[in-house]
Amino acid sequence: MYYVYILKNPINNLPFYVGVGKQNRKSGCVREQQHIKDAVKLREGKKLHRPNKHKLHTILQILDAGMEVTIDIAAWYDDEKLAFAEEMRLIAMYGRSDMGLGPLTNLTDGGEGVINPSPETIAKISSSLKGRESHLKGKVIGPYSDTHKANISRSTQGRVPWNKGKTGVQVPWNKGLTLTDDQRKNMGPPKGRIPWNKGKTELVESSRKGKKGTPSPFKGIPSGKKGLTYEEIHGPEKAAELREKRRLKKTEYWNNKNKD
Repeated sequence: MYYVYILKNPINNLPFYVGVGKQNRKSGCVREQQHIKDAVKLREGKKLHRPNKHKLHTILQILDAGMEVTIDIAAWYDDEKLAFAEEMRLIAMYGRSDMGLGPLTNLTDGGEGVINPSPETIAKISSSLKGRESHLKGKVIGPYSDTHKANISRSTQGRVPWNKGKTGVQVPWNKGLTLTDDQRKNMGPPKGRIPWNKGKTELVESSRKGKKGTPSPFKGIPSGKKGLTYEEIHGPEKAAELREKRRLKKTEYWNNKNKD
């Protein structure tokens, strides 16, 4: 279970902090009570991690006046996201002191993570991280294992970079050179480009050589010839001639194939 709590100042009866807690914490100390313990540690000079001094000094002011911090539980939720949403709603309703919008000492807009942090919070985070080594230092990022790196090293060993010793703008080796007609024909059509022989009809004309003027064998035959026999289309004599030609072609084809 998650709950949203409000810390109130009994001196002026105004809320000064809104937070989210979780029931049955392992530490045995509920979240709202931890703020009071942190304030006492601050007075004793103990080191705290990124303390909200405005909040802690408000708590110390209440304790010095002989009073106790008023703790109100605003709502209970089974879902953590709903608790964070209610926290953000209450912070926006009461207003943050560092933004000049209200009495709250919250340094962010609430919710999970740091949302809209104050300049003081940004400075604290920056100073705490300054001088630290990266958490990724010495770790392998991506699929490059030691074996993979060794294989890459072996494959590139002994190679000289193409631009070694060269400076400035490099001129392409083929700048100003042109191909002859014979070289272009031997290259063939480049990928994705128009073939050099597109639109030429030499091959087509050679393939038609000897057939010019020969009528089509289907000339005069109606288009609805499907299902008709040779006799019905060409007559008995022509049908016998066509069948004989067909038989001879098949015989020649199978004889050549058996030889191969």
